[in-house]
Parts: sequence; structure tokens; C-alpha cells
Amino acid sequence: MLVERRPFVGSGAAVPFIRMLSVLATLAVPGVSAAGDLLGSSRGGSAQWDFCYGRPDSALLPVDPRTLVQPGVSDGRAVHFNAYWKNCHVDPVAVKEQGAAKTCGELRARFAHGEGLLTNGHPGVGVLFTGTDYTRPEAAFGIATFSAAQYNELWRVWGFPFRPDNFDTLVAQRYGSGLNTERNPYPLPGQFPNLSNGGSGQLPQMLTQLRNPDGSWSSRIGVTCHACHSGMVGKPGDGPGLGVQVGGGSSLADLDLFLSDLLPLGYPASLATFLNLNRTRGTNNASDINLAFLFPDEKLLTPSEVIGLINSGSTAGMDTPAWWNMGHRPVKFVDGVFPMDAPRVDMVFYTPFIGLFGSAGGPLSEAGQDWMRANGPSLNTWVDSLKSPPYPLPINQTLAEQGAVLFHTLDMWAPGRNNAVPRPQGNGSCASCHGAYSPRYVNNPAFLATPALEGMASYIAPLRIIGTDPVRVNTNNAAVQSAGAKNFFGYPSTAGTANDCGPQNQPHIRGNRELGYLAPPLYGVWATAPYLHNGSVPNVWEVLKPADRKPIWRRVSTPPRWDQPLTVMGFDTDLQRASDSTRLGWKYDTIPCKWRTPLNPAVSPYINCQPGDEFTTPLAQEMMSVLFSNLALSWNILFPPTRTRQQLEDRKIYNTNAFGQDNGGHEFNSVLTDPERLAIIEYLKTL
Repeated sequence: MLVERRPFVGSGAAVPFIRMLSVLATLAVPGVSAAGDLLGSSRGGSAQWDFCYGRPDSALLPVDPRTLVQPGVSDGRAVHFNAYWKNCHVDPVAVKEQGAAKTCGELRARFAHGEGLLTNGHPGVGVLFTGTDYTRPEAAFGIATFSAAQYNELWRVWGFPFRPDNFDTLVAQRYGSGLNTERNPYPLPGQFPNLSNGGSGQLPQMLTQLRNPDGSWSSRIGVTCHACHSGMVGKPGDGPGLGVQVGGGSSLADLDLFLSDLLPLGYPASLATFLNLNRTRGTNNASDINLAFLFPDEKLLTPSEVIGLINSGSTAGMDTPAWWNMGHRPVKFVDGVFPMDAPRVDMVFYTPFIGLFGSAGGPLSEAGQDWMRANGPSLNTWVDSLKSPPYPLPINQTLAEQGAVLFHTLDMWAPGRNNAVPRPQGNGSCASCHGAYSPRYVNNPAFLATPALEGMASYIAPLRIIGTDPVRVNTNNAAVQSAGAKNFFGYPSTAGTANDCGPQNQPHIRGNRELGYLAPPLYGVWATAPYLHNGSVPNVWEVLKPADRKPIWRRVSTPPRWDQPLTVMGFDTDLQRASDSTRLGWKYDTIPCKWRTPLNPAVSPYINCQPGDEFTTPLAQEMMSVLFSNLALSWNILFPPTRTRQQLEDRKIYNTNAFGQDNGGHEFNSVLTDPERLAIIEYLKTL
């Protein structure tokens, strides 16, 4: 990950060299002149981190621009906000957690701590349900980790007669993870990790070998946040920041396949495979963690809350948002359910296992929670600092400038557009929901109250306007919200205050704001396909032109090696082979539908639809969707196991008839013309 370091100008502190490149990249876009006031991008990240570049540790930090997003700040302006910043650390003693850094030195110290938590192979690296020390009782003595010996046997599960010479590459391909050029070692069979600097094998980005408490290598391997949050775009030689895409969100991973492959090798956590963390490659059901809300930290759950949690249903598969936008979002997750200043929920999958069980876990649970309090703020500091990579291919500057004007000023509800969708707040442009980026508009008080709000996006578009699949919003029902407020992750000590950091969609917090989905900032949007909160649209063109969306589609896969034609490969991330620069996304194949009936049950659920009307969900699927919407874990459990090669390949198919995978919504773009769409796409490449 980010290891090469150069000193700050005028400072004894150190900073990863790629940070300097990221800052410099904000000054110029490849293929685009810096002249004019229409093009330019900070590429996300943290305004405070950018401020500290070249300044001494003693420098006092400026106001975090996210804290400026308060009621009234966008009234009457082109860019509208309706979800607001909450300070979860007004009383650090009550929450037992450090508040915001005050100086550049404090920020750098937290950055270094957070970087260690997420740097593979680092002595302070954390992993799934373990924290940083697998030997601790609150981590259930490493129940969520597995041995290098088990890992080295995976090829047997794949059906190979002997260990393939490209084993490391095939692991990355089969389970959908980048293979970094920086060392991420594990010991090969017969190797001792502490006699070989961790081993000579190379783990994919989603995994890391833990260290023992004394810093030595442990031969224990765990799953990292990168499994869902870091993907792969192109190769390092394609341009700055390309290759492994740290913090870009992964549209590659098949976590359930990984767990099921490790099950026969004796990995205890593989028992979670029955939860079906994902059904379709590239999506995940991270909101399964809502089940932790059954274990309150303060007060008891009411019977109605317990029943409501059980019949909340499932959020099904979702796309993972990019981390590099977190510094420009006052609230987090696709429905804005938690404040951005609530780092505990970001650490939930690193929670030492017993820490998930609230007060029921006693002292061990408290120890797990203490670990989150000590590490969460630093992890968020590192995540907030990430920058998106610049677009590596040529950009038509004239067309991009036209797109910048359209993006910020084209009113899709203007007379003559005849837009049938209800009008949102703001000026009716893309920027009204997604934020302003062009210097011309960032510095215009008709758009933003202050230029410091550049790139800020905090508009939760009501379902009646955005129209995208409602499963996520409906699943996080009133019981989930109120139970979450009593859970450790919901900062129960802040309940009822002006800075209540519990779930933000509780009626007493959101007031008259309608439920819906948070429009994200669009930094690096070119690198985050597919789109919408559930990953149902493969490219930006089809986001902007709903009529062109396909009901069943599949991204192209990486070609296998000539002597391994039957090997399961992952999605192709080669820019020359697999990217679609015109439509801005990944190339895909349209899949014809077939009808699955009791008399013809062999049809894969991944291609099941209604012949003659492929946009209509089959009746049987609609009936199952009712069950999935009203009984927790039913979506997860009621699904056949995946074992044959064809079943593994079918998991690459995206069927928009499936529960939670509808590709409707964002229909207001239908009033755009094709030339307008092309110009907006060209502009988005510059962000």
C-alpha cells in the first residue's frame, strides 16, 4: 500500500510520496489544460490533510468543511443539503473516544496509526473480527483467522491435481481481489515465516498475515477491509494511482465463494457461508451486521424492536462506495444512516469478536469496544485522506468544458423538458444533488455558501424522486433505527442531544426529511463502475440514459492462461481490453433470459426472467421477494450452494429481476439529449 515516504517541506514529519503526487494531481488533469475556470478537481480526500502539506506539526487545523453543513447553509442555493454534520465527540469523556485533531502534528500521528491498521503485513494491521491481536480472548483467540497451511491447500478445493505455479494469481482472480506489487507475504509450504521475512508467497489485497504481539510473523491470515473497499483498475504502468485501487470500493469480490472454499479446510468462520454474504460477484451484504443490534449496550430492546429486527428482511447485495469521497460527506452509507463522525460503525468488521455482543458479552465485550474506541478515529483519519486517481486516457477539453456547464447549470425540470419525475431541491442540475466542482461555480455564492464546500454532497434524494431499488431503505426500518440507537455503534451516550449520533433516519432526528438515498460526491467516478447503490448499472451512459439499461448482463472476465482454460477467473480490469471510455464503465455482455418453472427447474436463477417481457419479474420471484423483505436472513439462507464451475460463472451475471437488484431509478436523466450526455461524461472524467 502507501509505503514510500518523503518529508514534508519545512517539517520533520513524513508523508507517503503518493500523497504528494495526489496533491500535485489536483493542479492538472491529464490531457486537459489548466487554463480556464471550468475544469479542476481536488480529487476528494481531506481538506485538512491538504492544508497540512508543507506546514509544521504545530500548525493549527482550519475548520473541517463538513462541519459547515448545517441547517440553512444551502437555503436558496443551487446545491442543496438536507443531511447535516453531527459532532459525536462534543463530550470525549462520555463517549470514551478522542475528538477531532487540532494540529497538523496530531493529524499526522493519527494518519500513521490508521495507515498501519490498513497496511497489509504491518505490525499494527487489523483483520476481520479480530482487531490487531488474534491471541486475545475478546478476539475469541483468532476464530476469524486461518493458518497459512490451510491457505496453501486451497488448490485442492479447486480440483487441481497439483499446486499451480501461478497459485497466487489464481487466488486473486477466483475471489476477486487485486494483487499488489508491494509485499504482502505468507509462508509457502515448508517455509518458516520468521526465517523468510513473512514468507515468499504473495497474498491478494483482501488478505494479510498477522503479526504476533512481539512483532514476529504469525502464519495466521485474516480478511481485511480491502476485501470490499479496494478493487483493481488497470495496471500500475497505466497511470498514477492505478493497479490496486485502495479505497475505490471493490466490484470484483466473491466473498461467499472464498468462505465456502475454506469450509472443508476447517476454517471456523466459513460457517458464515450460509449467510450468503453475496449472491452476485462484486456485491456484498454488509448490512447483515445489523444483527448486532440485537445486543444493546444501553437499555433493553423492546418486544416491538426485537420483532421489527427479525422481520426487517435483508438489504441484499449492494455496491461499495469509494472511501476517497468520505472527506466530502457529512453522513455515511448509501442512505445516510450514520454521521461521518461516528467511526465505530466503520470499524465494525474489525471488532474483536466478543465486542459485537454488547453488554451481554461482559468484560470481554467491553475490551473489544475499547479496542474500537482506541483505533476508530485514526482509521477514519487515514480513510478521509485518500485521493481518487486521475483519468489516465485522453480527454476532449472542449467537450469537457461544455459538460462542466451542463453539469452545474442544466435544469432538467426547465419548461419544455417535460420531466415527469418530481423536482428535487436545488437548481435541477446534476450539481444540485452531487455537489459543485468547477471553480467557476464553487466560487459563486449562488451555488455554495463558501468555496470550502467544494465537492460537498449531502442531499438524500427521496425515494419518490430517485426511484432506485427501495430494498435497502425499507430494510433499515424503524426497529433497526431505534435498536441501533441503543447499540455501542450508535453512540448511545449522545442520544437525545443536539449531536445525537445514533441512526440518522430516526423520525426525531430527520424531521420532515423523506427517506431515500444519499447522492455521493463524484470524485473518481470514472473508476467506480458499476453504478447506483446496488451496482445494477454498468456504465455512466446508462445512468444518464435509462432506456439503454439491460435487464440481465455480465461483465467480461479476465482471459485464463492457455493451459488453464477451465479456471474460474475474475472480472477483467485491463483498461485496454475491458474498459468502455465512451460510456464510462466496463464492457459487458447482454445475457438472454430463460424461464425457470417447477417443470423446468434447471434454469439458473441468474438468468431467470419472464420470456416475452424480460423487464417483468417472474411471479415466483415476486413471491420470494415478499419473504426476503419480511424475514431477516431468509434471503441469505434460502439459496442453493454454489459448487459447479457453471454455478461459479453464473455468479458473475447481474439479473435486475432479482431481489434488491432492480436497475430502475434516476429516471429524470431521460430528458437529456445524447450530445448532452456525452459532454457530461467527458466532464466527469476530469473529477
